[in-house]
Amino acid sequence: MPSTDIVRETGVLIQNKLLPSVPARWRSQFSFGMQAFSLRPFQSAGSNARCVVPNANTASTKCDRLLGNAKLGAQIGVVFDQLKLVRPGSYVNVDHSDLHGLTNLVGAMQTRNGRAIPCMVETTYAHHIPGVGSKKSTARTGRLRAAMMAARKTQSFTGHTIDALQTMADRLGFWPRLVFDRGFGNESLVTHLSAEGATFYIRLKAGRYVELDEQRFQIRQLKEADASVWLFGVTLRVIRSPKSRRSPEPWYILTNDFTSSRNKIVRIYYHRFEIEETFRDMKQLFEYKRARFLKPTSLQTLWWLVSLGIALLYVVTKPWRPPEHLAHSHPKKRRSWIREAYEQLQLAYGQLLWQEGLG
Repeated sequence: MPSTDIVRETGVLIQNKLLPSVPARWRSQFSFGMQAFSLRPFQSAGSNARCVVPNANTASTKCDRLLGNAKLGAQIGVVFDQLKLVRPGSYVNVDHSDLHGLTNLVGAMQTRNGRAIPCMVETTYAHHIPGVGSKKSTARTGRLRAAMMAARKTQSFTGHTIDALQTMADRLGFWPRLVFDRGFGNESLVTHLSAEGATFYIRLKAGRYVELDEQRFQIRQLKEADASVWLFGVTLRVIRSPKSRRSPEPWYILTNDFTSSRNKIVRIYYHRFEIEETFRDMKQLFEYKRARFLKPTSLQTLWWLVSLGIALLYVVTKPWRPPEHLAHSHPKKRRSWIREAYEQLQLAYGQLLWQEGLG
């Protein structure tokens, strides 16, 4: 796709799809945030702001207002929905990504093209923060740990996850199909999703006990590769993936999907790893590994903005992008569509700057 087309079409989408869904009182902040953080590498909050607003004091004020606006951070999910990427049949991978004492709970839609599209961002304090006396403890981690302990008194880590997922479903008006890594297979989450009628796929540890024929077994002891079991008072299904050269240890997938074939469920879970690649791109390609904040809402706003940028790149480049299985290069040498589109975007900015200089 021509690089100049990426610039033009992303601009059209922002103006026609995104901005109209932002309350008028926040449009200026949102436009500033998209310019400063959405599709450019992160250096620091202040440095990125000054790339948009040359006056340092004005840039600092705009940045503080943006990062302090928790209501706008919550509104960006509604803005994302204007792209209409997530549908009732979509598969959304859910996982945490820790970042210097804070953690993002992200839901990202599978694309079957190597990278998932973040469609839910909720941020809280990390589960494990070095305490006083630890070799890794600093004044900053001390403040974060104190804030985390206070927050956990009002809401548990699992409670935050359930509330975030419910908020996403309420925002969308439906439950997409949810795909989880190990660590999410607890009673509170499973029973909540089952009661809500949400379809889920959760990888379990091989030592997890389940009931089958009124007897307790570790799931590694189940003879069937596809078995109905009783867990947390709910009838569920456990799928064991086949072993392969790349996966010598099987996956044990807990699901309430009783209609899909075993092979299809294994394929669904295979694409869960797209979210891991997206995390890596957000931290390395967009350089958000540099971000250090004390307030979860600040990090949430910035991750939403870069998520919108990823979604825009996906939409504008999709018509020109062949499916992963039709790409000609070797998988290990193939650039991700995020990197390819991002590099084309930076190339276009460089060309425009050069043309303006010549003019």
